[in-house]
Amino acid sequence: MVISDGAHPTTEVSKSGNVSLSSGQARDLLCALSYLHLACGQGAQCVALLRLIVGNDSQDVDLLRILAYALISEGLGDEALPILDRLDTLDDDPSSRIPLMLLRSHALRRAGRMDEARAAFQNYVSLRAGTVLNDQRSEGLHDQRPA
Repeated sequence: MVISDGAHPTTEVSKSGNVSLSSGQARDLLCALSYLHLACGQGAQCVALLRLIVGNDSQDVDLLRILAYALISEGLGDEALPILDRLDTLDDDPSSRIPLMLLRSHALRRAGRMDEARAAFQNYVSLRAGTVLNDQRSEGLHDQRPA
């Protein structure tokens, strides 16, 4: 199929029905639309759009994070957990560890795994408390002035 300006379409559909986006602009547009749907409380539409973009081998940490959040907001905790597992291995930013733990506790709760959800939330609280204490200690070191 050829578009009126002579360009070829940027979307390919495989025999299995999977959609592959080859255009960075099309991908960015779908990301923006999915984010808008999520912000407007339309999580199901957000999930549908993100599933077009995110494949089984996606390495895009930002997309995976949004997809996990959207799945949790739609009550699909069981589907969010493998994505959070993937994020645990892909996201090497130390500042992501605490928010991912909170997302995991919500995903476990939505999946009906309350004991694990409580344990994950307690882990989140412990990590958060440790961060706050470290921040206060480092601020205290900077605030000391010679007498």
